[in-house]
Amino acid sequence: MNQRVVDTICQLERFMAGVDDAMPIPREAGQFVHALILASGAKHGLEIGTSYGYSALWIASALAENGGRLITIDHDPRKSQAARKVLEEAGLASYVDLRRGTAVEVLGSLDGSFDFVLNDADKANCIRYVERIAGKLIARAVVLTDNTVTHPDELAGFVKWVRANSDFYSAGVPVGNGMEMSVKRAVP
Repeated sequence: MNQRVVDTICQLERFMAGVDDAMPIPREAGQFVHALILASGAKHGLEIGTSYGYSALWIASALAENGGRLITIDHDPRKSQAARKVLEEAGLASYVDLRRGTAVEVLGSLDGSFDFVLNDADKANCIRYVERIAGKLIARAVVLTDNTVTHPDELAGFVKWVRANSDFYSAGVPVGNGMEMSVKRAVP
């Protein structure tokens, strides 16, 4: 990760510490996501829930290194504008397609396929989001769903559903706020 991205991450961390509506993944989760993308060679990323762009920095930086791009979705115009500025400051704007709208609407309009997804929007719709993108996931694509430790009641239904879904192999990862890592199975 280059110094410009690192500096932007640090600057954004300081900003988010002073606002009430920032709920980013913790730094250790960002580091995990970054390393996972590098290790897997993922090139086609999707983020559901951009907010101020913190996780997008970690994702886009790794995807850029792999020669890929990120599509990220958020419904809040103010946060989307802030995220765009942060990505420009980090020199990553050309690797990111920032989409504004509800996740369900935007997910339905996406073309192409994905090999990495961060599912970090409203917890009540996590199943719905994965259902919308399941047909767009390549074999062995990774879907990380955030907040399984910090929001266990809200995500219990999702965790039960994805672990019972024969299209995925899924397990909990105790990093950051807790993540469910679901890997799209290859069709035999």
